[in-house]
Order: sequence, then C-alpha cells, then structure tokens
Amino acid sequence: MLILFLSIAFIALVAIITAYLIRHYLFTLVALYHKKEQPPLGSNETVYEPTVSILIPARNEEHVIERILQRMTELTYPKEKFEVIVIDDASTDRTGEKAKKFAKKHKFIHVVHRDLLDGGKGKPEALNCG
Repeated sequence: MLILFLSIAFIALVAIITAYLIRHYLFTLVALYHKKEQPPLGSNETVYEPTVSILIPARNEEHVIERILQRMTELTYPKEKFEVIVIDDASTDRTGEKAKKFAKKHKFIHVVHRDLLDGGKGKPEALNCG
C-alpha cells in the first residue's frame, strides 16, 4: 500500500515538473522569436528630450578647444534643446578667440570670458563663477 502511494506521488510530481518545464520552454521560445512592433524612432510623441547645458571650462586650451567644439557641433541631440557654454578662464593664449569663432557660426555655443582678477583659479572656480 505504501509503495503504491509513493508511486502515485512520484508520478504526480514528475507530471508537475514536466508541465512546469514545458511552460518555461514555451515562454523562452516566445521571448526569443516574438518581435514586438516598435514605433519608428522620432514618431513617438512621448520621447522626453530635456534642455541640456554643457559647460566647458578652458584655460590656455587653444590646441584642443576647436576639436572639442567641433565634436559638440556633431552631436545628434536637437540643437534647440542644448547649449554649450565655454568658460574662458583668463587664458593667455588664443583659446577665447577660437571659441568666439565657433560661437559666431553656431548659435547654441556661448563664450564667457573671465578676466585676470576673477579667472585663472582653476576649473572648479570657473564652473562656480556667478
């Protein structure tokens, strides 16, 4: 009698485990091969694009400032949604001139010049200037 009960319990347990494995196998197949229809990029009205400000503190960076600003113009983020602010921290080279040249061509680039009294104290000070 005990052996019959254990045999029935074993068969029931094997049936439950088999059903569970088949269920997960089907879920896996559906997840792998069922492609959800995704709306084309740009047509979704719920895309949130916040306004972004990029601060670039620069002191005597004439050799790299043009390359940095060129990369900023190549960003694919909507130009009306971001601005680039170059903080010329009392540079003694042509950093400010080169940044101004980019600012004339691109309206989202702005240049802030710090004089020798306020500037030249490092990047943290340039970023926190009022």
